Amino acid sequence: MSAITREEPRRLTPTNQRAMSLCGVVLLCIVCIRQASSSEEDITGYSGQSVVLKSGADRSWSLSRVQWSIHQNTTFIAGLKNGEVVIYTFWRHEGRLEINIETGDLTIRNVTVDDSMTYNVALVTSDGGRSQSKVRLTVRESLKTPDIQTTLHSLIDNKCYIALKCIASGQNVNLSWTPDDEFDGSYISGTPNSADSSLVVFASFSGNRNITFNCTASSGQQTMTRQMTVGCSASSSFPVVAVVAGSSVFLLIFISLLLLWRYKKNKGADAGDETCAQPLRKKNKTCL
Repeated sequence: MSAITREEPRRLTPTNQRAMSLCGVVLLCIVCIRQASSSEEDITGYSGQSVVLKSGADRSWSLSRVQWSIHQNTTFIAGLKNGEVVIYTFWRHEGRLEINIETGDLTIRNVTVDDSMTYNVALVTSDGGRSQSKVRLTVRESLKTPDIQTTLHSLIDNKCYIALKCIASGQNVNLSWTPDDEFDGSYISGTPNSADSSLVVFASFSGNRNITFNCTASSGQQTMTRQMTVGCSASSSFPVVAVVAGSSVFLLIFISLLLLWRYKKNKGADAGDETCAQPLRKKNKTCL
C-alpha cells in the first residue's frame, strides 16, 4: 500500500501579507470614494442673505476642474477649469454666483425662495481623481423686526400703567416680552394671537420714570428684537382725564340745551293759549 501524504498549508510570506493589506486599503478607499460620490447635504438659507454650497473637496486636493449644475446635470451654472472661473449665463442666478478657486465652493448672493432646489457638483483632481456630490438648498423668508404699538399709557395715584402690543409679520413666528434688568414692577403678557401674530404685555410700576421692554420674534434659527422705552408723567394721564371730563361737560351742555329748548317751547305754547283765550272771554266767556 502506498502511504498517504498530507500537504502542509502554505504560509503567506511577509511580501504577500503586505500585498493583501495594500489591496484591503485600496478597496476601502474605493468604498469611501463611492460613498462620498453619492453624498448629499441639506442646508437652509434665508431670503436676502448669501449661502455657501460646499463642494465636498478635501483641502489637500488639487482641483483641476469643478462643475456646478442643476436640473439633473442638464444646466451648467458655474465651473472652474485649470484655475479659471467660468460663470454660465443663466437667468435664475445671473450676477449672484461666485466660486472659491481653492475649494470649489459655490456662493449664491441675495438668495430667494425660488433658489430652493438640488445643486450638483462634479470634481476632478489634478491626478485624475473624480468625485460627485449634491447639495439640497432650502430658502425661507427672512424674519422681520416686529413692530410695537402703545395701547395704554396712564399715571394714576403715582402708579404708571402701560400696555404694549407687539406685532410680527410672517407665519410660525413666536413672540415674547422681557423687561430690562432694572425693571422692578410687575408685568404679564397674554397668549400669542395666531390670527395676526401679536402679543400684548401689561405692566405697572411706581414712580415718574421710564422703563424699557423688549419684544423678541423668533422663527427657526432667526431672532429679531425691537425695544421700546415708555414712562409716565403728570401729562401722560391728561388724555384719559380730558376724555372723561370732556364727555361729562358735553353731556351736561347737551342736557341743559335740551331742557332750555323744552322750556321755551312750553312757554310759547302757554302764551299762545292765553292770547287766544282773552277775546273769547269777551264774547262767549269760554275758551275752547
